[in-house]
Amino acid sequence: MTEFHDFQDLTDPRMNEASWRAHDLLRAYAARDRAAIVEHLAHLEDDQLEFARGVTANFYNDTLEMLRDTGRPYVPASLVREVDAVARFAPTEHEFTVTTATRRLARGEVTMRELIDGGSLEVRDRIHTLAVYPLALLLVSFSRKRVQQMLDKAADMTEAVGGHPRPYSVV
Repeated sequence: MTEFHDFQDLTDPRMNEASWRAHDLLRAYAARDRAAIVEHLAHLEDDQLEFARGVTANFYNDTLEMLRDTGRPYVPASLVREVDAVARFAPTEHEFTVTTATRRLARGEVTMRELIDGGSLEVRDRIHTLAVYPLALLLVSFSRKRVQQMLDKAADMTEAVGGHPRPYSVV
């Protein structure tokens, strides 16, 4: 998947919120916090959801690039197990679809591009799939603590370098 998002829209407060919600969705999955996972997309409007989808697509691309650069190997069976472990925290109404989609990815039955661009997934299912699968890839290659640190550092850098602070508080 080679889609990249134009983040100039971050000057729009609504798109800034959508971007942060996507970042914090990833952090919530890594922390296994279902309540936060549900909350992060709950009140976003259609255009914000599309923006959040772009953010998670960039995360997917960045994850693949990082794993290629580090040469971290993983066992496909481990990936399927980790996909199941992460996907079980998807909101109840999305859990089956997201688990099925990410298992198909982990087994190599479908590519992300086929699934996201050509599939029949609803936008929230796409976002959750784009969050769960790369997180599972990271978690089979690095410890949970290390992945959480990576996501926290990315959030800190986004705020410091991008100059667009999170428009809500997180605990």
